Amino acid sequence: MNPLIFFSCLVVLTGCLLGGANAEVDDDFTTEQQRLLQVYGDSSVDEATRYRNVDDLAKFYEKYSSVLLLPNPLKERAQDIFRRYKEENSRDVQVDGVAAQGGFWKSLIKLLVVQLGVELASEGIKRATES
Repeated sequence: MNPLIFFSCLVVLTGCLLGGANAEVDDDFTTEQQRLLQVYGDSSVDEATRYRNVDDLAKFYEKYSSVLLLPNPLKERAQDIFRRYKEENSRDVQVDGVAAQGGFWKSLIKLLVVQLGVELASEGIKRATES
């Protein structure tokens, strides 16, 4: 096979694979963003549901924090709260692979994450309606 044709096919194939990967990441981001906006942005969602989704919110923020456009004070506050949440999770005592129950500080930090999630959702909704 002609090296020029081979190289051209290789470049096209690589471009298709990379483009598909970016589209998949964008789809994951959009899907998870919409789900979390529904959980934290909808006032009819109960607190228990919000508490159950704290881990998902923390993972989403950790993965996409560089993509989110937030005002500086809110971004700094979010980084601080999620850092504390991650530290508390790392201190969890595991019994047969399951975290032990209780813990005053973890409950308090979860409350802060839920409140932050509501604030982030309202900021996201506000930015979406502005543009």
